Amino acid sequence: MKKIIIFLIILLMLINISIITLAVENEKQDGVYLQTTNTEIKNGEEFSFTINLANIDVAAFDIQIYFNNELLEYVSGPENTNVSGSKIITVWYDETGGEHSKQNCELVKYTFKAKEIETEYIAIQGEFYNAEGVQVQGFTDGIEIIANEEAQTETIEISEESEVTSNNSRLKNLRLNHEGMTPVFSPDITEYYFLTEDLSALEVTAIPENTNANITISGNTNFKEGLNTIVIEVSSPDKTSKTQYTISVTKTKDLEKANANLETLAIENVTIEPEFTNDIYQYHAIVSNTTENLNILAIPERQNAKVEVIGGENLQYGNNTVNIQVVAENGYTIKQYKVSVYRRNEEEQKIADEEQKVNIQKLNAILEEQEEGEEEQNSSKNSIIENIEENLWFVIIYIIFSIIIIVFVIYRIKKEKMDKNKKNQKKSK
Repeated sequence: MKKIIIFLIILLMLINISIITLAVENEKQDGVYLQTTNTEIKNGEEFSFTINLANIDVAAFDIQIYFNNELLEYVSGPENTNVSGSKIITVWYDETGGEHSKQNCELVKYTFKAKEIETEYIAIQGEFYNAEGVQVQGFTDGIEIIANEEAQTETIEISEESEVTSNNSRLKNLRLNHEGMTPVFSPDITEYYFLTEDLSALEVTAIPENTNANITISGNTNFKEGLNTIVIEVSSPDKTSKTQYTISVTKTKDLEKANANLETLAIENVTIEPEFTNDIYQYHAIVSNTTENLNILAIPERQNAKVEVIGGENLQYGNNTVNIQVVAENGYTIKQYKVSVYRRNEEEQKIADEEQKVNIQKLNAILEEQEEGEEEQNSSKNSIIENIEENLWFVIIYIIFSIIIIVFVIYRIKKEKMDKNKKNQKKSK
């Protein structure tokens, strides 16, 4: 009898463990997550990251990646990927309308190669949809890439040996001995900003792309209260080209009044890229051939700061530049935000319209397939409901069975104790 009782107890424990395990599995959070290889790398090395799915069905997605193409080189990614300058776009949808949706898998993999970095950030955004066309998750994440300092000397020597034209007057690196310079350095960006309360000088390290270029640095010492300008002038070896980089240094005890950041920058019916943040100062946008004027919304972080928009009217076909100048409350701290606006001509607009038509046709095809499959989906939903009802009966039966076993075990234990007591009493007599 004891063996039977032990068997029943073990059986009950196993059933409980199974039900608890199933409950834990059902409560796992669904979602999209990011995995990376080693992010501390040597210049010239490759690294990868993947976007993965866990307990989520995805029938379509749109992933956008922003990176500095001067510091990082895009190597490879999914087939349905377009690369434009410093932006990567990957778009995918299930042509079967959800029959081959993706779940619990490595969704996409991207590989990059480091050119010349100290620290670089890759921004990732994504939208993921189910077979019904409903967004199941929005995704925003990023990766910080850090250079392995042990390999820097060798890498710089190699890059110096590479061919650089004699009329090159660009910097490949610019840094200060104190953190706080914005934006992040890029050879194409020539204006930078720095705030300090008490510094009277800054050490400036400027490395040219052509090692034979001549560099002069001025204005980096004896800072006065107010606005100071550091000028880094780079002259090409053949003296045919000059590039001037500036760092506007504001020295003040009242940092709030020196705030010349924008809180909002937007253009009506136009998407600017990358997405606006106050420490990115250069953007680009594309408008149709019929767009002549832009309605620009530029709001400063500080209410009393002044904003002036220069450009955005009478747009020409091709490239146009809009400058947004912000003057802080103190009256002398100034920041410039720039938007490069490309206006399509008639031929380019026709091509863009055709591409849009194709995308709309693809979307309509997906929607039609989804409508055709609604009956199947409804029947599957009904079967799911029936399964839930059946499982509820199973749980109820299981609970009743468990109670019976527990009562039976308690009864047998008490009866055995009573039998033992009776035997002991007889023996004592």
